[in-house]
Amino acid sequence: MRIAVTGYVSTQAGSVASANALLLRGLLDQGCEITFFSKASFVDPRPAVGDHSHFHFVDVDNKGMDRLRARVARVPVAGLVAGLLDSHTYHGLLVRTITRYHRSRPFDLVLWLGEYARGRVAGVQSVSFAQGPPGTDARSILSRFDEIARLAGLASAWRWRLLGNFRLSRIGQPPLHFSDHIIVGSQQSRQTLEKNYGVAGTKINCLPYPIDLEVFRPSAIKPEKEAPLRCLWLGRIIPRKRLDLFLAGAAAAIQAGVDLQLMIVGGVGFINGYEGLIASFPYQDRLQWIPYLARTEVPTLMHAHDVLVQPSDEENFGSSVAEAQACGLPVIVGATNGNADYLAAGDIHLKDDRPESLAGALMEMAARKEHRTLSDVESSRQCAESHFAVSEISARLAGLLRSFTRP
Repeated sequence: MRIAVTGYVSTQAGSVASANALLLRGLLDQGCEITFFSKASFVDPRPAVGDHSHFHFVDVDNKGMDRLRARVARVPVAGLVAGLLDSHTYHGLLVRTITRYHRSRPFDLVLWLGEYARGRVAGVQSVSFAQGPPGTDARSILSRFDEIARLAGLASAWRWRLLGNFRLSRIGQPPLHFSDHIIVGSQQSRQTLEKNYGVAGTKINCLPYPIDLEVFRPSAIKPEKEAPLRCLWLGRIIPRKRLDLFLAGAAAAIQAGVDLQLMIVGGVGFINGYEGLIASFPYQDRLQWIPYLARTEVPTLMHAHDVLVQPSDEENFGSSVAEAQACGLPVIVGATNGNADYLAAGDIHLKDDRPESLAGALMEMAARKEHRTLSDVESSRQCAESHFAVSEISARLAGLLRSFTRP
Protein backbone atom coordinates (compact mmCIF):
# COMPACT_ATOMS: atom_id res chain seq x y z
CA MET A 1 0.00 0.00 0.00
CA ARG A 2 1.40 3.39 -1.04
CA ILE A 3 0.42 6.25 1.27
CA ALA A 4 0.88 10.02 1.14
CA VAL A 5 1.18 11.28 4.72
CA THR A 6 1.30 14.72 6.31
CA GLY A 7 0.74 16.09 9.80
CA TYR A 8 2.52 16.38 13.15
CA VAL A 9 5.42 14.00 13.84
CA SER A 10 8.31 14.29 16.29
CA THR A 11 10.20 12.12 18.75
CA GLN A 12 10.87 15.08 21.03
CA ALA A 13 7.60 17.06 21.02
CA GLY A 14 4.26 16.39 22.71
CA SER A 15 2.43 13.13 23.13
CA VAL A 16 0.45 13.28 19.85
CA ALA A 17 3.53 14.01 17.71
CA SER A 18 5.49 11.28 19.51
CA ALA A 19 2.69 8.77 19.01
CA ASN A 20 2.56 9.67 15.32
CA ALA A 21 6.29 8.95 15.03
CA LEU A 22 5.60 5.48 16.42
CA LEU A 23 2.70 5.04 13.98
CA LEU A 24 4.87 6.00 11.01
CA ARG A 25 7.49 3.45 11.99
CA GLY A 26 4.79 0.85 12.61
CA LEU A 27 3.15 1.39 9.21
CA LEU A 28 6.52 1.07 7.50
CA ASP A 29 7.14 -2.17 9.36
CA GLN A 30 3.72 -3.35 8.16
CA GLY A 31 4.99 -3.07 4.59
CA CYS A 32 3.50 0.31 3.67
CA GLU A 33 5.42 2.70 1.43
CA ILE A 34 5.17 6.24 2.79
CA THR A 35 5.89 9.59 1.17
CA PHE A 36 5.69 12.33 3.79
CA PHE A 37 4.85 15.88 2.71
CA SER A 38 5.53 18.83 5.01
CA LYS A 39 7.45 22.05 5.57
CA ALA A 40 10.77 20.77 6.94
CA SER A 41 11.20 23.87 9.11
CA PHE A 42 7.88 23.00 10.79
CA VAL A 43 7.66 19.18 10.78
CA ASP A 44 10.54 16.94 9.75
CA PRO A 45 9.96 13.22 10.46
CA ARG A 46 13.31 12.10 9.05
CA PRO A 47 15.04 11.86 12.47
CA ALA A 48 12.34 9.35 13.46
CA VAL A 49 11.96 7.22 10.31
CA GLY A 50 14.31 8.60 7.65
CA ASP A 51 16.49 5.49 7.78
CA HIS A 52 13.69 3.23 6.46
CA SER A 53 14.01 2.19 2.83
CA HIS A 54 10.25 2.59 2.20
CA PHE A 55 10.16 6.17 3.51
CA HIS A 56 10.45 9.28 1.32
CA PHE A 57 10.25 12.96 2.27
CA VAL A 58 9.08 15.93 0.19
CA ASP A 59 9.71 19.44 1.52
CA VAL A 60 6.68 21.70 0.91
CA ASP A 61 7.54 25.31 1.73
CA ASN A 62 5.36 28.36 1.01
CA LYS A 63 8.42 30.53 1.57
CA GLY A 64 7.02 33.98 0.85
CA MET A 65 3.98 33.85 3.11
CA ASP A 66 5.85 31.94 5.80
CA ARG A 67 8.52 34.64 5.99
CA LEU A 68 5.88 37.38 6.05
CA ARG A 69 4.09 35.69 8.95
CA ALA A 70 7.34 35.50 10.91
CA ARG A 71 8.02 39.22 10.38
CA VAL A 72 4.62 40.45 11.59
CA ALA A 73 3.86 37.72 14.15
CA ARG A 74 3.95 40.18 17.08
CA VAL A 75 1.87 42.86 15.39
CA PRO A 76 -1.78 42.88 16.59
CA VAL A 77 -4.33 41.91 13.93
CA ALA A 78 -1.66 41.81 11.20
CA GLY A 79 -0.04 38.84 12.93
CA LEU A 80 -3.36 36.99 13.10
CA VAL A 81 -4.22 37.70 9.46
CA ALA A 82 -0.74 36.68 8.30
CA GLY A 83 -0.99 33.47 10.31
CA LEU A 84 -4.32 32.56 8.70
CA LEU A 85 -2.97 33.33 5.22
CA ASP A 86 0.17 31.30 5.93
CA SER A 87 -1.91 28.30 6.97
CA HIS A 88 -4.23 28.64 3.98
CA THR A 89 -1.48 28.97 1.39
CA TYR A 90 0.57 26.18 2.96
CA HIS A 91 -2.32 23.71 2.92
CA GLY A 92 -3.17 24.68 -0.66
CA LEU A 93 0.42 24.10 -1.75
CA LEU A 94 0.48 20.84 0.23
CA VAL A 95 -2.56 19.42 -1.58
CA ARG A 96 -1.27 20.56 -4.99
CA THR A 97 2.10 18.94 -4.35
CA ILE A 98 0.55 15.62 -3.27
CA THR A 99 -1.67 15.77 -6.36
CA ARG A 100 1.35 16.27 -8.61
CA TYR A 101 3.17 13.28 -7.12
CA HIS A 102 -0.02 11.20 -7.31
CA ARG A 103 -0.31 11.84 -11.06
CA SER A 104 3.17 10.50 -11.72
CA ARG A 105 2.84 7.52 -9.37
CA PRO A 106 -0.59 7.01 -7.75
CA PHE A 107 -1.14 6.80 -3.98
CA ASP A 108 -3.68 4.42 -2.46
CA LEU A 109 -4.78 7.05 0.07
CA VAL A 110 -3.78 10.26 1.85
CA LEU A 111 -3.34 10.14 5.62
CA TRP A 112 -3.43 13.30 7.77
CA LEU A 113 -1.83 12.70 11.17
CA GLY A 114 -2.93 14.90 14.07
CA GLU A 115 -5.26 17.13 12.04
CA TYR A 116 -8.25 17.08 9.71
CA ALA A 117 -7.72 16.96 5.96
CA ARG A 118 -7.40 20.47 4.54
CA GLY A 119 -8.07 19.53 0.95
CA ARG A 120 -8.69 16.61 -1.36
CA VAL A 121 -6.59 14.82 -3.95
CA ALA A 122 -9.00 13.80 -6.71
CA GLY A 123 -9.68 10.08 -6.87
CA VAL A 124 -7.91 9.21 -3.59
CA GLN A 125 -9.48 8.40 -0.21
CA SER A 126 -8.62 10.96 2.47
CA VAL A 127 -8.17 9.74 6.08
CA SER A 128 -7.81 12.00 9.12
CA PHE A 129 -6.29 10.50 12.29
CA ALA A 130 -7.31 13.53 14.36
CA GLN A 131 -6.35 14.67 17.86
CA GLY A 132 -10.04 14.75 18.70
CA PRO A 133 -13.19 16.68 17.80
CA PRO A 134 -12.84 20.36 16.84
CA GLY A 135 -13.52 23.08 19.39
CA THR A 136 -12.59 21.31 22.62
CA ASP A 137 -10.39 24.17 23.84
CA ALA A 138 -12.88 26.75 22.56
CA ARG A 139 -15.73 25.21 24.53
CA SER A 140 -13.59 25.14 27.67
CA ILE A 141 -12.70 28.82 27.23
CA LEU A 142 -16.38 29.76 27.07
CA SER A 143 -17.33 27.59 30.05
CA ARG A 144 -14.42 28.88 32.22
CA PHE A 145 -14.87 32.58 31.30
CA ASP A 146 -15.22 33.83 34.90
CA GLU A 147 -12.15 31.91 36.02
CA ILE A 148 -10.08 33.26 33.11
CA ALA A 149 -11.22 36.81 33.90
CA ARG A 150 -10.18 36.40 37.53
CA LEU A 151 -6.74 35.01 36.67
CA ALA A 152 -5.83 36.81 33.43
CA GLY A 153 -7.99 39.92 33.57
CA LEU A 154 -11.32 40.84 32.00
CA ALA A 155 -9.80 42.19 28.78
CA SER A 156 -7.89 38.97 28.18
CA ALA A 157 -10.96 36.88 29.00
CA TRP A 158 -13.05 38.75 26.43
CA ARG A 159 -10.37 38.35 23.77
CA TRP A 160 -10.30 34.61 24.38
CA ARG A 161 -14.08 34.50 24.44
CA LEU A 162 -14.25 36.13 21.01
CA LEU A 163 -11.62 33.74 19.68
CA GLY A 164 -13.50 30.79 21.20
CA ASN A 165 -16.71 31.83 19.47
CA PHE A 166 -14.79 32.24 16.22
CA ARG A 167 -13.31 28.74 16.54
CA LEU A 168 -16.80 27.29 17.06
CA SER A 169 -18.22 29.17 14.07
CA ARG A 170 -18.44 27.68 10.59
CA ILE A 171 -15.48 29.78 9.49
CA GLY A 172 -13.30 28.69 12.43
CA GLN A 173 -13.99 24.95 12.18
CA PRO A 174 -11.78 22.63 10.15
CA PRO A 175 -13.37 21.49 6.86
CA LEU A 176 -14.62 18.04 7.91
CA HIS A 177 -16.06 17.36 4.44
CA PHE A 178 -12.57 16.68 3.05
CA SER A 179 -12.27 13.57 5.26
CA ASP A 180 -13.67 10.33 3.81
CA HIS A 181 -12.78 8.58 7.07
CA ILE A 182 -11.95 9.92 10.54
CA ILE A 183 -10.00 8.05 13.21
CA VAL A 184 -10.11 9.26 16.82
CA GLY A 185 -8.77 7.88 20.06
CA SER A 186 -11.96 7.12 21.96
CA GLN A 187 -15.72 6.70 22.01
CA GLN A 188 -15.91 10.06 23.80
CA SER A 189 -14.56 11.76 20.66
CA ARG A 190 -16.72 9.68 18.36
CA GLN A 191 -19.88 10.70 20.21
CA THR A 192 -18.89 14.38 20.11
CA LEU A 193 -18.29 14.25 16.36
CA GLU A 194 -21.68 12.64 15.81
CA LYS A 195 -23.64 14.84 18.23
CA ASN A 196 -21.98 18.26 17.76
CA TYR A 197 -20.85 18.07 14.15
CA GLY A 198 -23.24 15.64 12.48
CA VAL A 199 -20.51 13.30 11.26
CA ALA A 200 -21.94 9.92 10.27
CA GLY A 201 -20.90 7.17 12.62
CA THR A 202 -19.99 4.98 9.65
CA LYS A 203 -17.15 7.42 8.81
CA ILE A 204 -15.60 7.22 12.30
CA ASN A 205 -13.29 4.58 13.76
CA CYS A 206 -11.71 4.53 17.23
CA LEU A 207 -8.09 3.61 17.78
CA PRO A 208 -5.90 4.59 20.75
CA TYR A 209 -2.42 5.99 20.29
CA PRO A 210 0.52 3.61 20.68
CA ILE A 211 2.92 3.86 23.61
CA ASP A 212 6.58 2.85 23.64
CA LEU A 213 6.28 0.04 26.17
CA GLU A 214 10.06 -0.36 26.33
CA VAL A 215 10.56 3.24 27.46
CA PHE A 216 7.50 3.35 29.72
CA ARG A 217 7.66 0.35 32.05
CA PRO A 218 7.37 -0.27 35.80
CA SER A 219 10.23 0.51 38.13
CA ALA A 220 12.23 -2.35 39.57
CA ILE A 221 11.74 -0.79 43.01
CA LYS A 222 8.77 -2.07 44.98
CA PRO A 223 5.97 0.50 45.48
CA GLU A 224 6.10 2.40 48.77
CA LYS A 225 3.22 1.95 51.17
CA GLU A 226 3.98 4.78 53.55
CA ALA A 227 2.24 8.17 53.38
CA PRO A 228 1.92 10.58 51.68
CA LEU A 229 0.04 9.71 48.51
CA ARG A 230 2.22 11.20 45.76
CA CYS A 231 -0.09 12.63 43.06
CA LEU A 232 1.10 13.63 39.61
CA TRP A 233 -0.62 16.10 37.24
CA LEU A 234 1.08 16.20 33.84
CA GLY A 235 0.10 18.47 30.94
CA ARG A 236 -0.28 22.00 29.61
CA ILE A 237 -1.86 24.51 32.00
CA ILE A 238 -4.98 25.40 30.00
CA PRO A 239 -8.67 25.50 30.99
CA ARG A 240 -9.64 22.19 29.36
CA LYS A 241 -7.07 20.23 31.39
CA ARG A 242 -8.91 21.28 34.58
CA LEU A 243 -6.02 22.09 36.88
CA ASP A 244 -8.63 24.01 38.88
CA LEU A 245 -10.50 20.77 39.56
CA PHE A 246 -7.31 18.91 40.47
CA LEU A 247 -6.30 21.57 43.01
CA ALA A 248 -9.79 21.99 44.46
CA GLY A 249 -10.22 18.23 44.88
CA ALA A 250 -6.76 17.89 46.43
CA ALA A 251 -7.45 20.75 48.86
CA ALA A 252 -10.72 19.11 49.92
CA ALA A 253 -8.95 15.78 50.46
CA ILE A 254 -6.18 17.40 52.54
CA GLN A 255 -8.77 19.24 54.60
CA ALA A 256 -10.44 15.87 55.24
CA GLY A 257 -7.17 14.50 56.59
CA VAL A 258 -5.62 12.77 53.58
CA ASP A 259 -1.84 13.05 53.45
CA LEU A 260 -1.09 14.19 49.88
CA GLN A 261 1.97 15.46 48.05
CA LEU A 262 1.23 17.08 44.69
CA MET A 263 3.47 17.45 41.65
CA ILE A 264 2.39 19.61 38.71
CA VAL A 265 4.48 19.25 35.55
CA GLY A 266 3.64 21.41 32.57
CA GLY A 267 4.03 24.89 31.16
CA VAL A 268 1.49 27.66 30.87
CA GLY A 269 -0.49 27.27 27.66
CA PHE A 270 -2.11 30.06 25.68
CA ILE A 271 -3.52 32.10 28.61
CA ASN A 272 -0.91 34.11 30.49
CA GLY A 273 -1.81 34.30 34.16
CA TYR A 274 -3.66 30.99 34.30
CA GLU A 275 -0.85 29.63 36.45
CA GLY A 276 -2.30 31.80 39.23
CA LEU A 277 -4.29 28.70 40.17
CA ILE A 278 -1.07 27.24 41.56
CA ALA A 279 -0.14 30.33 43.58
CA SER A 280 -3.59 30.41 45.21
CA PHE A 281 -3.48 26.78 46.40
CA PRO A 282 -3.86 26.91 50.21
CA TYR A 283 -1.33 24.15 50.99
CA GLN A 284 1.84 25.36 49.27
CA ASP A 285 4.09 23.09 51.35
CA ARG A 286 2.41 20.08 49.74
CA LEU A 287 2.82 21.25 46.14
CA GLN A 288 5.67 21.46 43.64
CA TRP A 289 5.48 22.86 40.09
CA ILE A 290 7.94 22.07 37.31
CA PRO A 291 7.10 24.18 34.20
CA TYR A 292 9.20 22.05 31.85
CA LEU A 293 10.57 18.52 31.88
CA ALA A 294 12.30 16.73 28.99
CA ARG A 295 10.21 13.89 27.62
CA THR A 296 13.04 11.45 28.30
CA GLU A 297 12.67 12.15 32.02
CA VAL A 298 8.94 11.37 32.19
CA PRO A 299 9.28 7.63 33.03
CA THR A 300 11.50 8.44 36.03
CA LEU A 301 9.00 11.09 37.10
CA MET A 302 6.17 8.56 37.01
CA HIS A 303 8.18 6.04 39.02
CA ALA A 304 8.40 8.65 41.80
CA HIS A 305 4.60 8.89 42.16
CA ASP A 306 1.68 6.76 43.28
CA VAL A 307 -1.12 7.97 41.01
CA LEU A 308 -1.59 10.11 37.92
CA VAL A 309 -4.62 12.40 37.90
CA GLN A 310 -6.06 13.72 34.61
CA PRO A 311 -9.49 15.33 35.17
CA SER A 312 -9.58 16.91 31.68
CA ASP A 313 -12.78 17.84 29.89
CA GLU A 314 -13.38 16.29 26.44
CA GLU A 315 -10.07 14.44 26.42
CA ASN A 316 -9.74 12.48 23.19
CA PHE A 317 -6.91 10.29 24.44
CA GLY A 318 -4.43 11.29 27.12
CA SER A 319 -1.10 9.67 26.28
CA SER A 320 0.23 10.49 29.75
CA VAL A 321 -2.55 8.32 31.21
CA ALA A 322 -1.53 5.39 29.02
CA GLU A 323 2.15 6.00 29.83
CA ALA A 324 1.38 5.98 33.55
CA GLN A 325 -0.45 2.67 33.19
CA ALA A 326 2.54 1.28 31.30
CA CYS A 327 4.69 2.32 34.28
CA GLY A 328 2.36 0.45 36.62
CA LEU A 329 0.57 3.47 38.12
CA PRO A 330 -3.16 3.69 38.76
CA VAL A 331 -4.91 6.68 37.20
CA ILE A 332 -7.87 8.95 37.92
CA VAL A 333 -9.56 10.34 34.80
CA GLY A 334 -12.29 12.92 34.29
CA ALA A 335 -15.93 12.29 33.47
CA THR A 336 -15.46 13.17 29.77
CA ASN A 337 -12.00 11.69 29.39
CA GLY A 338 -11.77 9.22 26.51
CA ASN A 339 -9.21 7.12 28.39
CA ALA A 340 -12.19 5.67 30.25
CA ASP A 341 -12.29 3.17 27.34
CA TYR A 342 -8.95 1.73 28.42
CA LEU A 343 -8.86 1.51 32.23
CA ALA A 344 -7.44 -1.18 34.51
CA ALA A 345 -9.30 -2.55 37.52
CA GLY A 346 -7.46 -0.20 39.92
CA ASP A 347 -8.19 2.98 37.95
CA ILE A 348 -10.99 5.45 38.74
CA HIS A 349 -13.30 7.15 36.23
CA LEU A 350 -14.93 10.21 37.80
CA LYS A 351 -18.68 10.49 37.27
CA ASP A 352 -18.78 14.29 37.34
CA ASP A 353 -16.49 17.31 37.73
CA ARG A 354 -17.27 18.19 41.35
CA PRO A 355 -14.21 18.69 43.59
CA GLU A 356 -15.89 16.44 46.17
CA SER A 357 -15.85 13.56 43.69
CA LEU A 358 -12.15 13.97 42.99
CA ALA A 359 -11.45 14.29 46.70
CA GLY A 360 -13.28 10.99 47.24
CA ALA A 361 -11.18 9.33 44.53
CA LEU A 362 -7.98 10.59 46.16
CA MET A 363 -9.16 9.26 49.51
CA GLU A 364 -9.80 5.89 47.92
CA MET A 365 -6.36 5.83 46.30
CA ALA A 366 -4.73 6.76 49.62
CA ALA A 367 -6.54 3.91 51.37
CA ARG A 368 -5.55 1.44 48.62
CA LYS A 369 -1.90 2.47 48.78
CA GLU A 370 -1.43 0.74 52.12
CA HIS A 371 -2.37 -2.57 50.50
CA ARG A 372 -0.93 -2.07 47.02
CA THR A 373 1.14 -5.01 45.78
CA LEU A 374 3.20 -5.92 42.74
CA SER A 375 0.11 -7.63 41.30
CA ASP A 376 -1.62 -4.22 41.19
CA VAL A 377 1.37 -2.83 39.29
CA GLU A 378 1.20 -5.78 36.90
CA SER A 379 -2.54 -5.18 36.36
CA SER A 380 -1.89 -1.62 35.17
CA ARG A 381 0.98 -2.80 33.00
CA GLN A 382 -1.09 -5.58 31.43
CA CYS A 383 -3.81 -3.04 30.61
CA ALA A 384 -1.25 -0.94 28.73
CA GLU A 385 0.19 -3.96 26.93
CA SER A 386 -3.25 -5.11 25.78
CA HIS A 387 -4.31 -1.69 24.46
CA PHE A 388 -1.27 0.38 23.43
CA ALA A 389 1.45 -1.88 21.98
CA VAL A 390 2.98 -0.27 18.89
CA SER A 391 2.89 -3.47 16.83
CA GLU A 392 -0.77 -4.10 17.64
CA ILE A 393 -1.94 -0.52 16.99
CA SER A 394 0.10 -0.32 13.78
CA ALA A 395 -1.39 -3.58 12.51
CA ARG A 396 -4.90 -2.38 13.31
CA LEU A 397 -4.27 0.97 11.61
CA ALA A 398 -2.81 -0.70 8.51
CA GLY A 399 -5.83 -3.00 8.38
CA LEU A 400 -8.20 -0.04 8.60
CA LEU A 401 -6.37 1.84 5.86
CA ARG A 402 -6.43 -1.18 3.57
CA SER A 403 -10.16 -1.59 4.17
CA PHE A 404 -10.72 2.04 3.13
CA THR A 405 -9.14 1.40 -0.27
CA ARG A 406 -11.40 -1.55 -1.16
CA PRO A 407 -14.25 -0.93 -3.63
